[in-house]
Amino acid sequence: MPAISSSPEAGLSRAEIDRRRGRIVPWVIAAFYLTFMSTLIAFVVIAYQHPPSDVTEEAYEKGLDYNTAIDKGQAQARLGWTSSLSVDGKVMTFVLRDAAGQGLDGAVARVWFVHPDRSGLDRSVELVGAGHGHYTARLALPATGQWDIHITAEVKGQQYQLAQPMEID
Repeated sequence: MPAISSSPEAGLSRAEIDRRRGRIVPWVIAAFYLTFMSTLIAFVVIAYQHPPSDVTEEAYEKGLDYNTAIDKGQAQARLGWTSSLSVDGKVMTFVLRDAAGQGLDGAVARVWFVHPDRSGLDRSVELVGAGHGHYTARLALPATGQWDIHITAEVKGQQYQLAQPMEID
Protein backbone atom coordinates (compact mmCIF):
# COMPACT_ATOMS: atom_id res chain seq x y z
CA MET A 1 0.00 0.00 0.00
CA PRO A 2 1.45 3.38 -0.98
CA ALA A 3 2.15 5.91 1.72
CA ILE A 4 -0.18 8.88 1.97
CA SER A 5 1.59 12.22 1.96
CA SER A 6 0.20 15.67 2.66
CA SER A 7 3.08 17.54 1.01
CA PRO A 8 2.32 19.80 -1.96
CA GLU A 9 4.58 17.64 -4.07
CA ALA A 10 2.42 14.52 -3.56
CA GLY A 11 1.35 12.89 -6.73
CA LEU A 12 3.85 14.79 -8.92
CA SER A 13 6.49 13.11 -10.97
CA ARG A 14 10.13 13.40 -10.11
CA ALA A 15 10.72 15.62 -13.13
CA GLU A 16 7.91 17.99 -12.12
CA ILE A 17 9.28 18.25 -8.57
CA ASP A 18 12.79 19.05 -9.85
CA ARG A 19 11.37 21.62 -12.28
CA ARG A 20 9.46 23.44 -9.50
CA ARG A 21 12.43 23.42 -7.15
CA GLY A 22 14.68 24.77 -9.91
CA ARG A 23 12.55 27.88 -10.40
CA ILE A 24 14.03 29.54 -7.32
CA VAL A 25 17.66 29.26 -8.46
CA PRO A 26 17.49 32.07 -11.03
CA TRP A 27 15.81 34.31 -8.43
CA VAL A 28 18.61 33.63 -5.90
CA ILE A 29 21.23 34.45 -8.54
CA ALA A 30 19.37 37.62 -9.55
CA ALA A 31 19.03 38.72 -5.91
CA PHE A 32 22.78 38.17 -5.37
CA TYR A 33 23.74 40.27 -8.39
CA LEU A 34 21.24 43.01 -7.58
CA THR A 35 22.59 43.26 -4.03
CA PHE A 36 26.18 43.28 -5.29
CA MET A 37 25.51 45.87 -8.00
CA SER A 38 23.45 48.19 -5.79
CA THR A 39 26.25 48.21 -3.21
CA LEU A 40 28.83 48.87 -5.92
CA ILE A 41 26.74 51.73 -7.37
CA ALA A 42 26.30 53.23 -3.89
CA PHE A 43 30.08 53.22 -3.33
CA VAL A 44 30.69 54.80 -6.76
CA VAL A 45 28.19 57.58 -5.98
CA ILE A 46 29.84 58.21 -2.60
CA ALA A 47 33.28 58.29 -4.22
CA TYR A 48 32.20 60.88 -6.78
CA GLN A 49 30.48 63.04 -4.18
CA HIS A 50 33.56 63.03 -1.89
CA PRO A 51 36.72 63.38 -3.99
CA PRO A 52 40.02 62.74 -2.21
CA SER A 53 41.49 65.77 -0.49
CA ASP A 54 45.10 64.89 -1.20
CA VAL A 55 45.00 66.37 -4.70
CA THR A 56 47.16 69.47 -4.91
CA GLU A 57 45.94 72.17 -7.24
CA GLU A 58 48.72 73.67 -9.36
CA ALA A 59 51.22 71.14 -8.00
CA TYR A 60 53.98 72.09 -10.44
CA GLU A 61 53.89 75.79 -9.52
CA LYS A 62 53.81 74.96 -5.82
CA GLY A 63 56.79 72.67 -6.30
CA LEU A 64 58.72 75.49 -7.91
CA ASP A 65 57.72 77.82 -5.07
CA TYR A 66 58.96 75.21 -2.57
CA ASN A 67 62.31 75.06 -4.35
CA THR A 68 62.51 78.86 -4.14
CA ALA A 69 61.73 78.69 -0.40
CA ILE A 70 64.54 76.16 0.08
CA ASP A 71 66.95 78.43 -1.80
CA LYS A 72 65.93 81.40 0.37
CA GLY A 73 66.44 79.31 3.51
CA GLN A 74 69.94 78.37 2.37
CA ALA A 75 70.71 82.02 1.56
CA GLN A 76 69.52 83.00 5.06
CA ALA A 77 71.75 80.34 6.62
CA ARG A 78 74.76 81.69 4.65
CA LEU A 79 74.17 85.14 6.18
CA GLY A 80 74.90 83.68 9.61
CA TRP A 81 72.34 85.93 11.30
CA THR A 82 70.84 84.81 14.59
CA SER A 83 67.78 85.91 16.48
CA SER A 84 65.99 85.51 19.75
CA LEU A 85 62.41 86.09 20.71
CA SER A 86 60.94 86.75 24.13
CA VAL A 87 57.68 87.89 25.67
CA ASP A 88 57.58 89.84 28.91
CA GLY A 89 54.04 90.64 29.96
CA LYS A 90 52.42 92.35 27.01
CA VAL A 91 55.65 93.25 25.18
CA MET A 92 57.36 91.05 22.62
CA THR A 93 61.06 91.59 21.98
CA PHE A 94 62.84 90.32 18.89
CA VAL A 95 66.64 90.58 18.75
CA LEU A 96 68.45 90.26 15.41
CA ARG A 97 72.25 89.86 15.23
CA ASP A 98 74.66 89.51 12.35
CA ALA A 99 77.30 86.78 11.98
CA ALA A 100 79.69 88.72 14.25
CA GLY A 101 77.07 88.96 17.01
CA GLN A 102 76.42 92.68 16.49
CA GLY A 103 72.83 93.95 16.61
CA LEU A 104 71.30 94.75 13.23
CA ASP A 105 69.51 98.10 13.27
CA GLY A 106 67.31 99.63 10.58
CA ALA A 107 65.32 96.53 9.77
CA VAL A 108 61.77 96.64 8.54
CA ALA A 109 60.27 93.91 10.71
CA ARG A 110 56.79 92.48 11.05
CA VAL A 111 55.38 89.74 13.27
CA TRP A 112 52.38 87.52 12.51
CA PHE A 113 50.54 85.77 15.31
CA VAL A 114 48.83 82.71 13.85
CA HIS A 115 46.41 80.80 16.05
CA PRO A 116 46.73 77.05 15.38
CA ASP A 117 43.01 76.27 15.24
CA ARG A 118 41.10 79.57 14.90
CA SER A 119 42.23 81.62 11.93
CA GLY A 120 39.85 84.43 12.87
CA LEU A 121 42.17 85.31 15.76
CA ASP A 122 45.29 85.82 13.58
CA ARG A 123 47.00 89.20 13.93
CA SER A 124 49.89 91.08 12.35
CA VAL A 125 51.95 93.81 14.04
CA GLU A 126 54.83 96.01 12.88
CA LEU A 127 57.94 95.67 15.08
CA VAL A 128 59.51 98.97 16.19
CA GLY A 129 63.28 99.33 16.41
CA ALA A 130 64.63 99.99 19.93
CA GLY A 131 68.35 100.06 19.06
CA HIS A 132 71.19 97.51 19.16
CA GLY A 133 69.19 95.04 17.05
CA HIS A 134 66.19 95.01 19.43
CA TYR A 135 62.68 95.30 18.01
CA THR A 136 59.55 95.43 20.13
CA ALA A 137 55.79 95.20 19.76
CA ARG A 138 52.93 95.54 22.22
CA LEU A 139 50.78 92.43 22.36
CA ALA A 140 47.04 92.82 21.99
CA LEU A 141 46.02 89.27 21.29
CA PRO A 142 42.37 88.19 21.60
CA ALA A 143 43.27 84.93 23.40
CA THR A 144 46.04 83.38 25.41
CA GLY A 145 47.61 80.01 24.73
CA GLN A 146 49.66 78.46 21.96
CA TRP A 147 50.45 80.67 18.96
CA ASP A 148 52.62 80.22 15.88
CA ILE A 149 54.89 83.26 15.58
CA HIS A 150 56.20 84.26 12.14
CA ILE A 151 58.67 87.16 11.92
CA THR A 152 60.10 88.71 8.77
CA ALA A 153 62.87 91.29 8.96
CA GLU A 154 64.56 92.98 6.01
CA VAL A 155 67.86 94.81 6.38
CA LYS A 156 69.60 96.39 3.35
CA GLY A 157 67.83 94.10 0.90
CA GLN A 158 68.58 90.94 2.90
CA GLN A 159 65.61 89.08 4.37
CA TYR A 160 65.52 87.06 7.59
CA GLN A 161 62.59 84.91 8.67
CA LEU A 162 61.79 83.17 11.92
CA ALA A 163 58.91 80.84 12.66
CA GLN A 164 58.35 79.22 16.03
CA PRO A 165 55.50 78.17 18.29
CA MET A 166 55.13 80.07 21.54
CA GLU A 167 52.91 79.92 24.61
CA ILE A 168 51.54 83.41 25.30
CA ASP A 169 49.72 84.14 28.55
